[in-house]
Amino acid sequence: MNQLEIFDTIVGIMQEDSATKKDKKGANPTPYRDQLLTDLPKEDFIYLIRTYLASFGVLGHIWYHSPAAPRLGAFLRRHEDSLYVLDSDSGNGLEVGDRIIAIGGQPLDQVYQEHQAFFVSPTPERQYMEWAYLVKKAEQVSLFRNGQFLQVEIGDCQDSAEQEAFAWNWLDDHTLYMKMENFYDEEKIGQLYTQIEPLLPMVKNLIIDVRVNSGGSDSLYWPVLKYALPAGKSYKDMVTDEVGMEILYTPTNVAHRRKLFEQDLRDPHLSAESRAFTESLLADLEVHQGAGYVCADDEEDYLADYRGLEGGPDKIYILSDVRCASSGDNFVQTFKPLPKVTVIGRATLGILDYSNCCFAEFGDDYLMYPTSRSLEIDKGNGMTDRGVEPDIYIPWTPEHLERDVDLDYVLKLIQTSEIF
Repeated sequence: MNQLEIFDTIVGIMQEDSATKKDKKGANPTPYRDQLLTDLPKEDFIYLIRTYLASFGVLGHIWYHSPAAPRLGAFLRRHEDSLYVLDSDSGNGLEVGDRIIAIGGQPLDQVYQEHQAFFVSPTPERQYMEWAYLVKKAEQVSLFRNGQFLQVEIGDCQDSAEQEAFAWNWLDDHTLYMKMENFYDEEKIGQLYTQIEPLLPMVKNLIIDVRVNSGGSDSLYWPVLKYALPAGKSYKDMVTDEVGMEILYTPTNVAHRRKLFEQDLRDPHLSAESRAFTESLLADLEVHQGAGYVCADDEEDYLADYRGLEGGPDKIYILSDVRCASSGDNFVQTFKPLPKVTVIGRATLGILDYSNCCFAEFGDDYLMYPTSRSLEIDKGNGMTDRGVEPDIYIPWTPEHLERDVDLDYVLKLIQTSEIF
């Protein structure tokens, strides 16, 4: 397929198969199509596609991926008039703590105005992917590092040693800290549960850190629910407000989702619970193929077997931030109403209005798009550009680069509650 054919296919999917089609029409594709009468350089084509997709205003779950896209290998956070480097792979010239004030010689506000259509979200903390792209593409930035002004050439990142996505440790005799950076690595998550579950009856305070969590499958956090629920109670006993959704079953979506589910079922580490859940989703494809939007089964029915245990943590503190997304959003949203739970930090990314994504492949490239739509949108309660808000909000500041402000707050909260 040439670039125009790829673009037209993407437009067709967004107009007919994306679950956003009820609410979001996106930009007029004609001006974009006019730029593709002859093929563009690959980087320019990626920029054009992503700019068109940005017009739908859907973070995370609408995305055009290409291995040819510039990759910075760093996470940038906009704060006031600067971009701060929160983490970085080696080789790109950036270091954690750098404060970028200009890109390619232009102040950030000027860069933003020039590329505003490229940004999906108007909220600065949710613009990190676009800023990373533009920094890499510009090749040079002006920044402050340890108080010194520098002009830094942006190089090609090299994958750093992979950080452990799951970890736990005792912070004191009664407080256990647990980090979970995704809900898709079933083998590693299973190992984590095996290690900590014998300890949980002795825990008074459980801290679950999902400030960085790239999502995955909701079923992989369900086993934690029995420690968050009151003894003998099910989730449905505690939470009566249902968050429903509808799934769009077009022939294209059914074909794409079937491919995904069949691939998941070939995973040798898939648990019996996840296998049964995936098989039920696969069966739904056959039942509803071509039926358009269909209201999904209540997820709470899947949680009926999880009831609160005697003993276990008295309090659960969830640390959240904008890099917590998709199933991470849902994890925070699911646990937040429970009486044992307090969410601390900042709002999650907020990309559950449209979810259950699948992929349309174009050689090495692919379009990711959503096939489900939250019914909260119809009530005016969508989470786009809001996320799941914490119970206790701690604004991000550069001090977070020097110490763990959020965790320190929780530990002081625990100490205070024990005194009183």
